[in-house]
Amino acid sequence: MEWLLLQIDPVLIQPFRWFDNPTLSWWLGTFIAALWAAAVGEVTMAFVNRVNRSAVKDSMDEMNMYRDRSMNALKSGDKKAYKQINRLANEAYGKTFFLTLAMGMASIWPVFLAAAWFQERFGGIRFPIPYLENGLNFVPFLLVCYIPARIVVGKVKRALGQVIAGYRHSNQASGGSTSL
Repeated sequence: MEWLLLQIDPVLIQPFRWFDNPTLSWWLGTFIAALWAAAVGEVTMAFVNRVNRSAVKDSMDEMNMYRDRSMNALKSGDKKAYKQINRLANEAYGKTFFLTLAMGMASIWPVFLAAAWFQERFGGIRFPIPYLENGLNFVPFLLVCYIPARIVVGKVKRALGQVIAGYRHSNQASGGSTSL
């Protein structure tokens, strides 16, 4: 972990040095670190989704199959079959739920890496807040920046998706390759 923190340090510390004003530097640097974490999280999630696409599809197909079978058993009045098949459907749902939940977690690991970096760089700094004896550390500031950073990354991702879709559409219309 120490090695990784040393590798990202030169990149993440730069925005904190761009301005002489420490408040502006703190907020800008924190926001850019949060933006970095959100972007790396999106790339990681895209990779994990790509790798696990067939497993998720198989799991969802299994869940839907058991759901349909259990509903058919219920409609036909076979309560025993309904309960047995519905138990299998619930197991398949749980498997699918936790698989997709685990894949979603792939998007937030970088914020924990950023927090570890902040702890190394700014862990001893406390921001004075009235009525708080020890003040605040970096965590609330990082979270306040991370939420809008995730929103920005999401909007950029959607815009890029539209640009790529438009490129593919225009390229297909002209008979070209769609390698994007």
